[in-house]
Amino acid sequence: MVALGKRAKNLDGSDMLGHIRNFPTDLSTVWTQSESWDLSSIEDTTFTGVVCLGMGGSASGGDFLSCLSDADGCLPFIAHRGYDLPAWVSENWLILATSYSGNTEETIDAVEAAIGLGCSVVGLSSGGSLQTLLQNSNQTWIELPGGQPPRSAFGHIFGAQVALAWRLGIMSAPDDIEAMLERLTEAVEACDFTHDGDDDVIAEIAESILNREVSVLATQSLAPTAYRAVCQLNENGGIFARSHVIPEMNHNEIVAWGEENAVENQSLLIFSWDGVHERNDLRIDWFLEHISVEPAWGLLCEGESHLEALLYAVILMDWLSCAVALLRGKDPTAIGPIVGLKDHLSQ
Repeated sequence: MVALGKRAKNLDGSDMLGHIRNFPTDLSTVWTQSESWDLSSIEDTTFTGVVCLGMGGSASGGDFLSCLSDADGCLPFIAHRGYDLPAWVSENWLILATSYSGNTEETIDAVEAAIGLGCSVVGLSSGGSLQTLLQNSNQTWIELPGGQPPRSAFGHIFGAQVALAWRLGIMSAPDDIEAMLERLTEAVEACDFTHDGDDDVIAEIAESILNREVSVLATQSLAPTAYRAVCQLNENGGIFARSHVIPEMNHNEIVAWGEENAVENQSLLIFSWDGVHERNDLRIDWFLEHISVEPAWGLLCEGESHLEALLYAVILMDWLSCAVALLRGKDPTAIGPIVGLKDHLSQ
């Protein structure tokens, strides 16, 4: 097995591994800080739902909020990636705008539309145009610590998003947050491949999917983890991957998996957890029994709550995507084409 610790020293010049290592600490920090946020302008307002604006790493949290609310919430959370706003949005919707840099043009455009519509807007950023726009419009702005790639700041970003939902009483917090954070810290330690142990599962999985097409499946209640896993493999790992959700994929993609020639160069990752719907458990069992693909990895997301299982999946894929990058000789922070496109759009 390749020693990834040495590769990390040579390739991880921007300390991506340091950022993802701090994930539980980032969550803890923002949850403590959230207790002092001034939400007086919105805390007694009744909303129809929440529209989560964002792109890339700043948008993933909206998917996670939507998933949590679908299972045990009182309002719909809808992620919107792009310019403007959906036509059905009214002033009764809370707009949660997230741009880590504060300068994401699609998000700024949608916020301007929301302010013009008379919506209440809460913005999360490390500064930038979003801060200026919201403060000049007497809206709520919450500061995120800057200085790292947005996809590595998920603890800051999603931590702030879910804390806002807790503060507004539109989502319930876990019973024992401190115990959850301790378990997540242990999960990070278990995934940290820089120790170069002989039984490093993350390194083993990364080597097995290298140079193969990667398909990521998740059960319905973990749906956003599959999409974020693909995004991390794209950006950190620099490889193509695709995602699908069980049971929906049982009504379409499963046919392609049954074609012998179609699975010759495939690899498969399946996310599940103890809270999965029992019928989806049966679907996974049948799928793995009747579909022949190697390698196929079942990733059981540990946790005593839905939220914890989602966060556990984040840790797994952060480390796995970085392991793929290092095996390919890539700096996991490097995103040349995205930088190039942004430079082109700024001209």
